[in-house]
Amino acid sequence: MQTSPEFDRRGPLPVSSGGALLFCVLMIAGTIGFSRGGEVPVYPGDPKKGLDKSAACVSCHEGHGRSTGTSLFPRIGGQDFEYLYRSLREYRDGQRRMGWAPAMMNDAVKGFSDDDLKDIARHFSSMRW
Repeated sequence: MQTSPEFDRRGPLPVSSGGALLFCVLMIAGTIGFSRGGEVPVYPGDPKKGLDKSAACVSCHEGHGRSTGTSLFPRIGGQDFEYLYRSLREYRDGQRRMGWAPAMMNDAVKGFSDDDLKDIARHFSSMRW
């Protein structure tokens, strides 16, 4: 029995081409997240910019989105940011089709960018009931 370790000199282990490909794919996939330096910052929306862009909203949703309850339009002031942003984006992209609202909402948000919609959503979500 030997006391010092020796390297096996029989040569490299045989690797199938499929195994080598899988190894390369896993190595590349593992480094992609690190090459960007972490998560890309997400624009949170600016309530002041949203106020400037919300003129079309308050014409239906009343005083800064605080519908009184006698209105046909829902109260949007104080709603959750994610809910408002997702709803606005779905209206803009034509994904919401239920009821009569899409006909009005699609026109109201047409031409707004994602950041514009985030500003509007942040403006209304920052309000308190």
